Amino acid sequence: MKSIKNLLGLCVLALLPLQVSATIIIDNTTLGLYNNGLGDLAALDGPGGFLPAANVSEGDPTIYLNTDPLLPFTAAFGADWLAGDYTGGTWSAGPVAIPAGWAINSETAIVYNFNLALASSLHIDVGVDNGVLVWLNGNFLFGATAPGGANINEYDFDLAFLGAGNHALQILRTDHGGASGYVISVDAVSLPTSVPEPAGLMLFAISLLGLGFVRKLNSKRA
Repeated sequence: MKSIKNLLGLCVLALLPLQVSATIIIDNTTLGLYNNGLGDLAALDGPGGFLPAANVSEGDPTIYLNTDPLLPFTAAFGADWLAGDYTGGTWSAGPVAIPAGWAINSETAIVYNFNLALASSLHIDVGVDNGVLVWLNGNFLFGATAPGGANINEYDFDLAFLGAGNHALQILRTDHGGASGYVISVDAVSLPTSVPEPAGLMLFAISLLGLGFVRKLNSKRA
């Protein structure tokens, strides 16, 4: 009977969820490519757009974007910054420390290049004064702007699955007067490399029950 109990214990362990681990891959100490030569980009989407005019002349709006605003990026962004082509842009020569503040009434862009050893989900926390637009590998994730300072709990976004390999988190920070500020934290949660198939676990459990039944019959015959 003891051996049966041991086998049942192994079965229970097999049914438990596989452990995952979370690692901070980006925070305010992470180096990134930096572009602080963009100037005031309010004219890109005109009055009432996501990028308000300077000195809070269009108020201090609260906006959340789920779709790409498709901004017509200026030459200062380079040939195609969302595809990794910075030719002709005003980018840093390499990764540098990203300042938490920048010139008011102007925009700045950041690219964090990172590598995932395993397939992972991402949890992004970001706070900004005043607004932010975020892409991953050139794909738009979200955009937001609101009154108030930069708080790490201001915005959060979960990306359910991201394959192993090299990736780029691309950020455009916006300001329309008063002050600027920025905080960020990105967690990568590694996914299990394999998960027991339900059918296999069912057969395993049935086999154990069968062993227990046979053992019980043998004990009665004895």
